[in-house]
Amino acid sequence: MKKRILVVFTTLILALSLVACGGKKDEKYGGYDAEAYDTIAKLYMNYALSLEEDQYAEATEYFMANGLGEYSAAVEQAGLPKFLTKSFVGFDELIESYQSIKDIKVGEFVKFEDVTVEKSGKTITATLITDYSKRDLKTTFVYKANDVDAGPTAVNVEPVYTLGEIMKKAALNTVMGILIVFFMLVIMSGVIKCFEIIPKLEKKVKEKNEEAPVVVSSEIDTKTTVKDETDDLQLVAVIAAAIAASTGASTDSFVVRSIKKR
Repeated sequence: MKKRILVVFTTLILALSLVACGGKKDEKYGGYDAEAYDTIAKLYMNYALSLEEDQYAEATEYFMANGLGEYSAAVEQAGLPKFLTKSFVGFDELIESYQSIKDIKVGEFVKFEDVTVEKSGKTITATLITDYSKRDLKTTFVYKANDVDAGPTAVNVEPVYTLGEIMKKAALNTVMGILIVFFMLVIMSGVIKCFEIIPKLEKKVKEKNEEAPVVVSSEIDTKTTVKDETDDLQLVAVIAAAIAASTGASTDSFVVRSIKKR
């Protein structure tokens, strides 16, 4: 495996350094020109594409431990960042990101496009488009502008979608957004309607509770009145019987008009 690594990288560094030497080197990004970023991005991707899936772990371990120290002269000649002579920083992230999209059918490799380098504040971004027969891939390398030699702080590989696919996805997101908003409006309308119904229900329950004691009280008063009248009749009958017994007269010969309690 180590021999394969050395052979592949010897070829890549020499080939890419020759390409880099022929470019313009006027503008600098963190101390390096655009061609240096172009070379290193293609170096990463070239080697990643040359590996089989079962070789990813071994290659990553090797480069994170050894870097390209044996080719420091070639690295310097190509104007590449010095971190390559120490360790292949970011290669593990590249492999992980590359593996995460391996199920996407990209077809056959066609070519590398030129790397686009941009600087925004303290961040430098180098973007490499790799052309395939079915779908292109975009690889993004992010560096700290004041410490490019420390290697990329992030590396990401993602598929490049066509304008039609982007519009289709945007339309789907729009429809989903509208449906979610409509659904939430229906729920809110239901909640507002509940606020109108609940007070009415509470009012009905309150009125019913207020009417119930009146009915019960009326029934109790009626029963009490009937009971009082029955007691009075019984008392009158007893008194009449007592008078009749004491006088020897019949109860039909006199009338008890009133009773006074003392």
